[in-house]
Amino acid sequence: MIEYDDLKKIAFFKDFTEDELRSLQDLCCEESYKKGDFVFVEDSLAEHLYVLKKGMISIDIKVTGGKYISVLTVSHFADSFGWSALVEPFKFTASARCVKDSSVFSIDGKKLMALIEKDYRMGFLIMRRVAKMTSERVLNTRLQLIQCFYS
Repeated sequence: MIEYDDLKKIAFFKDFTEDELRSLQDLCCEESYKKGDFVFVEDSLAEHLYVLKKGMISIDIKVTGGKYISVLTVSHFADSFGWSALVEPFKFTASARCVKDSSVFSIDGKKLMALIEKDYRMGFLIMRRVAKMTSERVLNTRLQLIQCFYS
């Protein structure tokens, strides 16, 4: 389980009440990965939302020839990734590969969705952050594609 003080520091859960944070606490567990490990793989079932505790994660997309291109690096405490666990069809749109040994908080997506269905305020805050995260990823990928074509 995640420490309450760590949970309070996660921007994804900013503006949550103490009761809302406490209800999230039971959904979180800590996982450790070695450099080179995948936290998840593109097109696999998205069952968890992730928050970085320490380390560095590369968010990679598959390109031609079985190669991957990194579209984002997650490297700061409390950065979240794996939003696909909260959006249909609940499949990861990229892979998350550890660049360094890493620890992450894993949040059960189904249980989080059940909380969202009970608490619309919490759901609104979470989905607003998912939309922001998605928008940032699209912009980041777009800028990288532009750079590929014009460099």
